[in-house]
Parts: sequence; C-alpha cells; structure tokens
Amino acid sequence: MTRTALILAPHPDDESITGLLPLRLKEECGIRIWVVPVTLGSRMDRRAARARELRAACRTLGFGVRFLATEEPAAELPAVLAAIRPAVVFLPHAKDGHKTHRATHWIGVAAMDAAGGGFHVVETEYWHPLERPNLMVAAKKPHVAKLRKALACHVGEVARNDYAGRLPAWMSDNVRRGAELVGGAGAVAPKMAYATLYRARIRTGGKWGVPYRGGRIIAAPEDLRALAAVWN
Repeated sequence: MTRTALILAPHPDDESITGLLPLRLKEECGIRIWVVPVTLGSRMDRRAARARELRAACRTLGFGVRFLATEEPAAELPAVLAAIRPAVVFLPHAKDGHKTHRATHWIGVAAMDAAGGGFHVVETEYWHPLERPNLMVAAKKPHVAKLRKALACHVGEVARNDYAGRLPAWMSDNVRRGAELVGGAGAVAPKMAYATLYRARIRTGGKWGVPYRGGRIIAAPEDLRALAAVWN
C-alpha cells in the first residue's frame, strides 16, 4: 500500500511555501501527498479563484487536493484523517505569527485527538520561527524552482506579496538558523544553499512525544529514507 502524508494548509499557497519536505518525500520515497486547505482565505470574492490556483499549484508539485465539504474543519477532519490514514501530518506550529495558522494547528491537533490512535506530526513555520526545530531539510536548485513555480500559480497572492520571488532568500537564511538550532550551538553550517526547518513530533493520547533525540539534517536521499522509516 502506498504511504500517504497530509498537509493541513491554513490557506492555499502554504502547501508550496513550506512544501519542500513533502515534495522530497513524494519524489524520493514515493509517498503520496494530500493537501487539505483549512480555509480558502478571508475574501469571499477570491475563494473560487484560490481553489483553482491551489489545484494548479498541486498539479505542479504532483500533490493531491481534498477540499472540505463545509466550513467546519473541526467537524470534518477526523473523518478525513480516517480516510487518508497519513503516515505523517504537516501543520503550522502553535505560535506561528498568523491567526489562521495558529487556528489550523489547534484544529488539526483536536482532529487527531478525536480520531484516536497516534500520529506522526511535522510542524511548519513561516510567519514566526519555530523556537526548537529538530529537522532541517536541504533543497537543491530544482526543488526551489519547482516550489517557486507552484507558488506562482497563486496569482492573486503573489501579486500583492511576492512570496515566490522571496522564497530563495528565506530558504537561504534557514541554513544559517538551522545550522545551530538543529545541528547544535557552535556547529559548522552544512554545505547546502537552501533549506526548510521543521519540528517532528508524535501526538498520541492527547500528549506530545518525540520520534528521535536531538536534531536531524536531511541532505542526501539516504537521510530522507531513514527519516521516512521512522514513520512506518
């Protein structure tokens, strides 16, 4: 059976901004990626367009999309989790600097608790950095190019704020941060140009745990396969 991963995206475009690890999991480990947009944004007049843009971005990345049937994600998501049965769930961390990102975190956590069992979770960052990331994933230029191409599908968003154009600078600075936040204080920065930082955790019985000690830096394909094996 093909393993799956689920991205709970606060808005269409978040699947692309923080989508490096899902992209590499799809390309290098054969894991199928599903994106569930928790909202289609706050502007009612843009929601249909944002749904179309999300479909285009996901086609670019090779991700699947599953739209919620109602505007009650807290009620729907436990059934979505049961249907998709993800090996890992991606969602924003609890202190991300946007209210919809923070709400998505808690909606996702409540859904996992309601669904029962245990879930591997990867928390993402964008509007406010993670305080204790434990995972740095390297990107090569083709990864960055594909993420930027997907982000460019979100025409309305990049018109008001060029997330696609600024993505390389953000991912470059993540190498500086991750070298010591993930690798340890005083560590030598790894030889990579771009990266995205995450926090891997386990949610079970309403409590948080950790899947491994310390931090992991994922550069080579074998590093990624070893990480994916944790989620078996």
